[in-house]
Amino acid sequence: MAKLVLVRDTLQVEDVAQMAEVIWREHYLPILGEAQVRYMLATLQSEEKMVQDIAHNKADYFIIEAGVSEIGYVAIEWQENVLFLSKLYLLKEARGLGHAAAILKELLQMATERGMNGITLTVNKYNSDAIAFYEKAGFERTDSIISDIGGGYVMDDYVYHLEIT
Repeated sequence: MAKLVLVRDTLQVEDVAQMAEVIWREHYLPILGEAQVRYMLATLQSEEKMVQDIAHNKADYFIIEAGVSEIGYVAIEWQENVLFLSKLYLLKEARGLGHAAAILKELLQMATERGMNGITLTVNKYNSDAIAFYEKAGFERTDSIISDIGGGYVMDDYVYHLEIT
Protein backbone atom coordinates (compact mmCIF):
# COMPACT_ATOMS: atom_id res chain seq x y z
CA MET A 1 0.00 0.00 0.00
CA ALA A 2 1.00 3.63 -0.36
CA LYS A 3 3.42 5.37 1.98
CA LEU A 4 4.68 8.93 2.44
CA VAL A 5 8.31 9.86 1.80
CA LEU A 6 9.35 13.30 3.06
CA VAL A 7 10.77 15.53 0.31
CA ARG A 8 14.20 16.78 1.31
CA ASP A 9 16.26 17.34 -1.86
CA THR A 10 15.99 19.05 -5.24
CA LEU A 11 15.65 15.77 -7.17
CA GLN A 12 12.57 14.92 -5.12
CA VAL A 13 11.19 18.43 -5.72
CA GLU A 14 11.70 17.91 -9.46
CA ASP A 15 9.78 14.62 -9.24
CA VAL A 16 6.88 16.33 -7.46
CA ALA A 17 6.80 19.18 -9.99
CA GLN A 18 6.73 16.67 -12.86
CA MET A 19 3.86 14.77 -11.23
CA ALA A 20 2.02 18.06 -10.63
CA GLU A 21 2.30 18.90 -14.34
CA VAL A 22 0.78 15.54 -15.34
CA ILE A 23 -1.91 15.40 -12.64
CA TRP A 24 -3.08 18.99 -13.00
CA ARG A 25 -3.31 18.78 -16.78
CA GLU A 26 -5.27 15.53 -16.78
CA HIS A 27 -7.54 16.43 -13.88
CA TYR A 28 -8.03 20.19 -13.80
CA LEU A 29 -8.10 21.20 -17.48
CA PRO A 30 -11.84 20.37 -17.75
CA ILE A 31 -12.58 22.20 -14.48
CA LEU A 32 -10.35 25.28 -14.72
CA GLY A 33 -9.24 25.57 -18.34
CA GLU A 34 -5.77 25.76 -19.89
CA ALA A 35 -4.89 29.33 -18.89
CA GLN A 36 -5.67 28.91 -15.18
CA VAL A 37 -4.00 25.50 -14.98
CA ARG A 38 -0.87 26.92 -16.62
CA TYR A 39 -0.93 29.88 -14.19
CA MET A 40 -1.41 27.70 -11.11
CA LEU A 41 1.33 25.27 -12.15
CA ALA A 42 3.72 28.19 -12.61
CA THR A 43 2.85 29.98 -9.37
CA LEU A 44 1.61 27.37 -6.88
CA GLN A 45 3.06 24.06 -8.07
CA SER A 46 6.48 25.07 -9.43
CA GLU A 47 9.82 23.74 -8.20
CA GLU A 48 10.72 27.23 -7.00
CA LYS A 49 7.51 27.54 -4.95
CA MET A 50 8.02 24.12 -3.36
CA VAL A 51 11.66 24.84 -2.48
CA GLN A 52 10.58 28.16 -0.96
CA ASP A 53 7.77 26.52 1.05
CA ILE A 54 10.15 23.87 2.40
CA ALA A 55 12.98 26.32 3.14
CA HIS A 56 10.67 28.65 5.08
CA ASN A 57 8.91 25.79 6.92
CA LYS A 58 5.62 26.83 5.32
CA ALA A 59 4.80 23.31 4.13
CA ASP A 60 6.04 19.75 4.27
CA TYR A 61 5.95 17.91 0.94
CA PHE A 62 5.80 14.16 0.59
CA ILE A 63 6.04 11.84 -2.37
CA ILE A 64 3.47 9.06 -2.28
CA GLU A 65 5.10 5.74 -3.09
CA ALA A 66 3.50 2.40 -3.81
CA GLY A 67 6.17 -0.26 -4.04
CA VAL A 68 8.94 1.29 -6.13
CA SER A 69 6.63 3.68 -7.99
CA GLU A 70 5.98 7.33 -7.24
CA ILE A 71 2.22 7.70 -7.62
CA GLY A 72 1.45 11.16 -6.25
CA TYR A 73 2.28 13.82 -3.73
CA VAL A 74 1.05 15.54 -0.58
CA ALA A 75 1.72 18.94 0.96
CA ILE A 76 0.68 19.77 4.52
CA GLU A 77 0.90 22.82 6.73
CA TRP A 78 1.00 22.64 10.51
CA GLN A 79 -1.38 25.36 11.63
CA GLU A 80 -2.31 26.35 15.18
CA ASN A 81 -4.51 23.38 16.09
CA VAL A 82 -4.99 21.59 12.77
CA LEU A 83 -3.11 19.89 10.02
CA PHE A 84 -4.01 21.76 6.83
CA LEU A 85 -3.98 19.32 3.93
CA SER A 86 -2.87 21.65 1.15
CA LYS A 87 -2.37 19.05 -1.56
CA LEU A 88 -3.18 15.36 -2.03
CA TYR A 89 -2.85 14.31 -5.65
CA LEU A 90 -2.53 10.91 -7.26
CA LEU A 91 -1.64 9.98 -10.81
CA LYS A 92 -4.67 8.79 -12.77
CA GLU A 93 -3.63 5.12 -12.76
CA ALA A 94 -3.27 5.15 -8.95
CA ARG A 95 -6.76 6.49 -8.19
CA GLY A 96 -9.50 4.24 -6.86
CA LEU A 97 -7.10 1.67 -5.43
CA GLY A 98 -7.21 2.68 -1.76
CA HIS A 99 -4.00 4.71 -1.79
CA ALA A 100 -5.65 8.01 -0.84
CA ALA A 101 -7.43 6.36 2.09
CA ALA A 102 -4.13 4.87 3.30
CA ILE A 103 -2.42 8.26 3.03
CA LEU A 104 -5.28 9.96 4.85
CA LYS A 105 -4.93 7.42 7.65
CA GLU A 106 -1.19 8.17 7.87
CA LEU A 107 -1.87 11.93 7.96
CA LEU A 108 -4.47 11.43 10.69
CA GLN A 109 -1.87 9.53 12.72
CA MET A 110 0.67 12.33 12.22
CA ALA A 111 -1.87 14.95 13.30
CA THR A 112 -2.86 12.92 16.36
CA GLU A 113 0.79 12.49 17.39
CA ARG A 114 1.28 16.27 17.21
CA GLY A 115 -1.82 16.94 19.31
CA MET A 116 -3.83 18.52 16.52
CA ASN A 117 -7.62 18.86 16.83
CA GLY A 118 -8.32 17.91 13.24
CA ILE A 119 -7.51 18.04 9.56
CA THR A 120 -8.75 20.88 7.37
CA LEU A 121 -8.61 21.18 3.59
CA THR A 122 -10.10 23.02 0.65
CA VAL A 123 -11.45 21.35 -2.48
CA ASN A 124 -12.61 22.88 -5.75
CA LYS A 125 -16.42 23.06 -5.80
CA TYR A 126 -16.50 21.22 -9.13
CA ASN A 127 -14.13 18.42 -8.13
CA SER A 128 -16.92 15.94 -7.44
CA ASP A 129 -14.66 12.88 -7.09
CA ALA A 130 -12.55 14.51 -4.38
CA ILE A 131 -15.63 15.84 -2.61
CA ALA A 132 -17.16 12.35 -2.56
CA PHE A 133 -13.89 10.86 -1.25
CA TYR A 134 -13.52 13.35 1.60
CA GLU A 135 -17.17 13.12 2.62
CA LYS A 136 -16.96 9.31 2.64
CA ALA A 137 -13.86 9.64 4.86
CA GLY A 138 -15.88 11.62 7.41
CA PHE A 139 -14.96 15.20 6.52
CA GLU A 140 -17.71 17.77 6.97
CA ARG A 141 -18.17 20.84 4.79
CA THR A 142 -17.73 23.91 6.99
CA ASP A 143 -17.52 26.81 4.53
CA SER A 144 -17.49 28.00 0.94
CA ILE A 145 -14.73 30.42 -0.07
CA ILE A 146 -13.43 32.28 -3.10
CA SER A 147 -9.71 33.10 -2.88
CA ASP A 148 -7.94 35.51 -5.20
CA ILE A 149 -4.73 33.82 -6.40
CA GLY A 150 -3.57 36.64 -8.64
CA GLY A 151 -3.37 36.83 -12.40
CA GLY A 152 -7.10 37.49 -12.56
CA TYR A 153 -7.86 34.00 -11.21
CA VAL A 154 -9.66 32.72 -8.13
CA MET A 155 -10.01 29.39 -6.37
CA ASP A 156 -13.68 28.60 -5.79
CA ASP A 157 -13.55 26.05 -2.98
CA TYR A 158 -15.37 24.31 -0.20
CA VAL A 159 -13.65 24.03 3.17
CA TYR A 160 -13.80 20.62 4.82
CA HIS A 161 -12.80 19.56 8.33
CA LEU A 162 -12.30 16.23 10.04
CA GLU A 163 -12.38 16.40 13.82
CA ILE A 164 -9.86 14.21 15.64
CA THR A 165 -11.54 12.49 18.55
